[in-house]
Amino acid sequence: MAFQEGDIVRVDYTVKRDGEVFETTREEVAVKEGIFDEKRKYAPAIAIIGEQNFFEKVDNELRGMDVGQKRVVKLEPKDAFGERKPELIRMVALKEFKRRNIVPFPGLVVDLNGLQGRVQSVSGGRVRVDFNHPLAGKDIEFELEVVERIEGKERKAQALIERYFSFAKDDAKASFENDSLVVECSAEKLLGSDALRNSFARSALKCLPVKKVKFVEVFDKEFLDKQKETEQKVEEKATESTEE
Repeated sequence: MAFQEGDIVRVDYTVKRDGEVFETTREEVAVKEGIFDEKRKYAPAIAIIGEQNFFEKVDNELRGMDVGQKRVVKLEPKDAFGERKPELIRMVALKEFKRRNIVPFPGLVVDLNGLQGRVQSVSGGRVRVDFNHPLAGKDIEFELEVVERIEGKERKAQALIERYFSFAKDDAKASFENDSLVVECSAEKLLGSDALRNSFARSALKCLPVKKVKFVEVFDKEFLDKQKETEQKVEEKATESTEE
């Protein structure tokens, strides 16, 4: 039976480029293909039917699947990471790397002003960096397997926390009060998370039988002391700038 709008599922996937595994949620596949990252936790991804989880063609395929089913979706560049753009290959002054204490070499992945790129060459005082996605211009295969349909409002709420607040999933607690979902979490973990909160709320209102979503921020002494210390440092710098 096909999934319904707002259903929450766990999905294992593997992305291949020219038969080579580029990304996977399966630890055993990562180990076998030599791309295992010990800093990463391998686990099925949480997907919400009717929302943008992967690529449009993959999401459409997922909608018609059922638990236990496997499918392979073949994507052309226009349906995946797009075509390569020559304007995203740029020359960057070597001094920019020195300023960041980076020694550039071909193949090095760098983050410059929020853009991730790969160094292509280093010549004299200039570094050629490709800011295209590594899979831009490539046909890819997306292997999908639906592992589980998540049932019950408590489990769904926890799954949404895992999807949007993975960095705080062990701290955040969800409960239901009348027609509201209440998420309680430390203020420190929720700091600067307004965009994530909005996305979480939209999904919760779509997937759960609630009319409101409330966030309860829990403050402790350690966090407040840190905040006070930070504020004092900002004030000191502001005073120094004024005196100069």
